[in-house]
Amino acid sequence: MDALDAIDLKATIAASVADTFSTMLSLEIAPAAAEPPAGSGVQRMVGTLNFAGQVTGIFNLQVTLDLGRVMAAALLGTEASEVDPYSDVRDLVAEITNIVGGNLKSALNDAGHACILSTPSIAYGTDFTIRSLSMDRFERYAFQHAAHHLVVEVGLKSAAGAEGGIDLGGGERTGRLLEVDLEKLDALDYQARLSAAAIDVFQTMLSLPLTPAGTVSAAGLKGERGVASVCFAGDATGIVSIHVPADLARIMAAAMLGMEPAAIEGEEEIRDFMGELGNIIGGNLKSALTDTGLRCALSTPAYTTGSDFTIESLNLERYERYAFTCQGRTLFIEMGIKISDLVKTPPRTGKEIHYQVTETGAEAGAAVLPPTEEIERSAPPSTEPHPPSPQEAPHPRPSPASPAPAAGDRSEPASATLEELGLEILLDIPMELTVELGRTKLPIRELLKLSPGSAVKLAKFEGEPVDILANDVLIARGEVVVRKEKYGIRITEITSRLERLKGLS
Repeated sequence: MDALDAIDLKATIAASVADTFSTMLSLEIAPAAAEPPAGSGVQRMVGTLNFAGQVTGIFNLQVTLDLGRVMAAALLGTEASEVDPYSDVRDLVAEITNIVGGNLKSALNDAGHACILSTPSIAYGTDFTIRSLSMDRFERYAFQHAAHHLVVEVGLKSAAGAEGGIDLGGGERTGRLLEVDLEKLDALDYQARLSAAAIDVFQTMLSLPLTPAGTVSAAGLKGERGVASVCFAGDATGIVSIHVPADLARIMAAAMLGMEPAAIEGEEEIRDFMGELGNIIGGNLKSALTDTGLRCALSTPAYTTGSDFTIESLNLERYERYAFTCQGRTLFIEMGIKISDLVKTPPRTGKEIHYQVTETGAEAGAAVLPPTEEIERSAPPSTEPHPPSPQEAPHPRPSPASPAPAAGDRSEPASATLEELGLEILLDIPMELTVELGRTKLPIRELLKLSPGSAVKLAKFEGEPVDILANDVLIARGEVVVRKEKYGIRITEITSRLERLKGLS
């Protein structure tokens, strides 16, 4: 038996779907007794995640728009008719896709198939089908709530050795990211890279001319077409999609096979060719990213076909579309990417000199302590695309040979040892460590309405660092990590020692 066949996907997904609906939405859902009716002509939304690592593949969670309204209304405590279908429903479908897909990823990791997930994408419309190509195992599970259906599709393929240099165990990677060449990363021209890759494929493999176009017309987003997509995950997450009109996809596949377009009888040859096209162009961008020192793994391609659909990739910081013409038809490439915040952390290593100054003001003759050396524990995240050069640094620190600052000079951050502050007796006192995910304010009438299953919106965005407090004093910030269904916090920023000690005293 193949190692992937030994995993009970049905039980894992069924339990996750039921638990998510119960705890998050206070709704009951159960496996459907029969396959749901065809979705063509019905407004649907599909949340998609891609696996990369020792296992590659795709995870789709599909709902009708009517079920999406019911789910969002249950979460928001409102009527289904009041739900915004393209914000409330889209965001909820993306969140549930993340939860159920994340639970499946944990099950795969526990079974020895280390992998990571891409950011989610949402496809919506009335006529489209999404398939993951070249899978070792494909499963489809239907669920039912009242008269509504939810469908989960999973395609998996063993890909041992395709980790892309990533620590798939989720270990601390902060130090390793200092190897990234930020200048090369900032200089990376995504449009030039992807355009050159596409033109080269068309010339060398298909002998077809491909010409860059100025813009993508609205007509280019309509009609029968195919979309090949590959995702990458790791230090950089994102997606590359190639949108091609159906008749042009047939011409391209025929050119690749040395056939006449009319000789292609089915869609399998077209799907395989489009998948390979996605692999080549997406792999080219992945190579450019890894050349900068980033580690990322590429998913297997997915292929979406239909005449009425839109695809949106979420949680990406840069999204671009490049248009081309071939044989009088327009095709385009979409690229979305997000670079890990850890890459943007300025590298700070070695020793740094701190000067301790006593409290000043009206005090006369305040003493200055000698400089003390302290090893940097971690560097706080920065929004700068690259660390400032010595010439750009606004407040360069004095070197050991620099004269000590005069009494009362508060320009340098103060620090001192516990003994110097007289606080060494506190070292054995237990402290209560709290992680605060966020806060909100509610009127009393809203507070009284809360019940098991109610959802409370917090004044923080997804992905924003969480606060870590000791006895209600902020001491650090970090990001939530999940390992084998257990939560933890990876510290990304620590407040200064003096600030922490002042807050605790």
